[in-house]
Amino acid sequence: MADVPPKISPFISRFKTAFTTAESRLSAMPRRRIILLVLALALGFALLGVVFGIVLSPYTPTATPLLDSGTTNGDNQLSSYTGVVRVLSEPKEGADYYLELEEGKRILLKSTSTDVGFFKDSSVTVEGVVVSSSDGKEQILFVNLVRLK
Repeated sequence: MADVPPKISPFISRFKTAFTTAESRLSAMPRRRIILLVLALALGFALLGVVFGIVLSPYTPTATPLLDSGTTNGDNQLSSYTGVVRVLSEPKEGADYYLELEEGKRILLKSTSTDVGFFKDSSVTVEGVVVSSSDGKEQILFVNLVRLK
């Protein structure tokens, strides 16, 4: 039986002729022109990469966080207290109000974003970061959130 060459699809035969044509054209080109062609192709693909990178990247800018105590210390340090908001007879440590707890204790309230005076004589739940006063005798709550009870 005679060896019959396998049939080649029309697509592969067209690809083969295009490849041989391109190969003959490249081998006929001067060396300088080949270098310029390679550089142009590299530059073109790099430019395409930049364009696709800019267009297709899912960039969403993040908001700059506020510099108050509630956001810089993180949610894992927030404390919650329930009591009645009262007015201090004289301001202490920059706080004008305190939270009267059920046990008779008090916590000074400071806030940069919420007007604590609005909740005067109201029963509230307050969330925020607790620190000690400069003399160490009292606690100061930097208010992050106030809820009416």
